[in-house]
Amino acid sequence: MLPLELPDWFLAQGAIAWPLLACSVLTIALLLERSLILLGLPRLREQDCRRAAYQCQPMADVPNNGSHAGWRHAVRLLQAHAQLSRAQREELLGVWLAHLQQQLQRRLRLLQLIGVLSPMLGLLGTVLGMLAMFQTIAADGGPVTPGVLADGLFQALYSTAWGLMIALPALGGGQALGLWCGSYVERMQQLLNRCLLAMDGLQPDLVTGAASPPDGWVAST
Repeated sequence: MLPLELPDWFLAQGAIAWPLLACSVLTIALLLERSLILLGLPRLREQDCRRAAYQCQPMADVPNNGSHAGWRHAVRLLQAHAQLSRAQREELLGVWLAHLQQQLQRRLRLLQLIGVLSPMLGLLGTVLGMLAMFQTIAADGGPVTPGVLADGLFQALYSTAWGLMIALPALGGGQALGLWCGSYVERMQQLLNRCLLAMDGLQPDLVTGAASPPDGWVAST
């Protein structure tokens, strides 16, 4: 088996290339993992809000789909504690929503940390590369030509460019995923507020603005 030959631009960065490579791999893995998690969440459409409000009525039946992140699980949680006061139910839902938000935003801070550290690592690699370049020029003792300086600076600046290329998707993607998580939790909170009103006796058609039960809803007899 032939040994793996690393490209010249990678070798030119010296030891700092390996931390930058680790940051690149972590950034790609975290962005993919968080995106797949968010894409797999149950959708929160207006129809789902209406269905949740109707299912929060007394004697309504909520099918158990085994999910602990969807709105059906939250509605089952409300029905299981229907005997509690409204303040206690609100506190219960607040704890559940906080747990949901924590699960969705997991590892996003690590993305922000990578986005902050990678440009610093790149700048450090550039400084070390320039130090090595000037040390070589001083030891050579020959005439310093613009071509020699340009070649050394060209290699030294690789790490700064790589660090910035890591920081942009890490910071931008982390912020975008954070906004996505926040928007989902807000829609979930709005859905559960409608459920609380329905449990207090307010008719679902007044809560949701719907004149008839949502499609596919069947009251338990």
